[in-house]
Amino acid sequence: MPTTADPKSQSITEEIYIRNRELLQERKRAEDLLYNVSEGVFAVDKEFNITIFNHTLETMLSLPESVAVGKKMEDVVIIENEKNERIDLKQYCFLPPQITPILSGLVLKGSPNNYFVNIHFSVIQSETQTDESECLVTISDITKEIMLDKTKDDFLSLASHELRTPLTIIKSYLWMLLNDQKSPLSGLQKTYAERTAASTETMISMVNDMLNISRLEQGKLNFNLKSGKIVSSIQEGLMGFDLKAKEKNIGFKIDFSTLPLETDAYYDDDKFKECVVNLVGNAIKFTKEGEVKVNVEDAGNYIKISVIDTGVGISPEDVPQLFQKFGKGQRSYEKSEITGGSGLGLYIVKIYIEAMGGEVGYSSPGDFKGSIFWITIPKFTQIHN
Repeated sequence: MPTTADPKSQSITEEIYIRNRELLQERKRAEDLLYNVSEGVFAVDKEFNITIFNHTLETMLSLPESVAVGKKMEDVVIIENEKNERIDLKQYCFLPPQITPILSGLVLKGSPNNYFVNIHFSVIQSETQTDESECLVTISDITKEIMLDKTKDDFLSLASHELRTPLTIIKSYLWMLLNDQKSPLSGLQKTYAERTAASTETMISMVNDMLNISRLEQGKLNFNLKSGKIVSSIQEGLMGFDLKAKEKNIGFKIDFSTLPLETDAYYDDDKFKECVVNLVGNAIKFTKEGEVKVNVEDAGNYIKISVIDTGVGISPEDVPQLFQKFGKGQRSYEKSEITGGSGLGLYIVKIYIEAMGGEVGYSSPGDFKGSIFWITIPKFTQIHN
């Protein structure tokens, strides 16, 4: 004789059935949404088998979803770094959100083309079974942005090369005009020629800055790091700055009294001198009265060089622009009679000094209260101990 089902048990079974059907429908809707988003999206289970594979990835990899789903992640999605080394995505899946990284500037081996990509990871937790979860991987195509940056850098490099030659010729002719003893210029002519020569020097400096930035970003700028006498380099690099300060009626002093003259440091001499010249040049440029002082001192395993001025100081709104590419302060023009410059100087200083193993920094009490920019260079003994 057939048994009659318990109405309560039947009701529970029906609720479970309805809930599971709703969950399946929600997942289907989510998968449909993911399938059509512009980013490449796939998901893997705990065994790293692909469970979701959207349309964008189908296009990028020329692989249908029906073929990709069920395959191992590493057999389908191949990611490499700029050195063509394979990146293992498994180590980034299923990490806690607070330590899950965002991978940037990698290459997805596509078909027929490769793509520059950024990669995000997140974990999808099952609502029905807490021990089951999936890793959702989002791949953002940044190829257009990368290629646009490369085109821009190539243009800057080409334009800089083409500009440097005529500017150097102009500089040479101006020098001959200013130093012609047989046909000296009149007072007004000399003034105009000197101003033109100064502007040409500024332009050449800007062109050189752009070339250096282009080489840096393309990884083509080499550093010749070796042991050297840091005090001698500073003295050689800043030769003539006392005259520039005198022209503005401000004081100029280099103080290395607390540091032995024979102290060794480990650095690229030319690039270090460029950094010091840049910092002191800025200090003189933005100081109308008072003095500019260069302090050279022992800082443990480093040599610290501080450029101290009594100039316009640093406005709070200008702080975010410091050491940034093209980072001119919004009020720099208001506070200086000279408005030239590329906005690359401090950016180059930061890149150079950090590449040599040092640090950069600044301090300022505020507007029109002077400022201190400092850099550090590692001692030779620290590098070789």
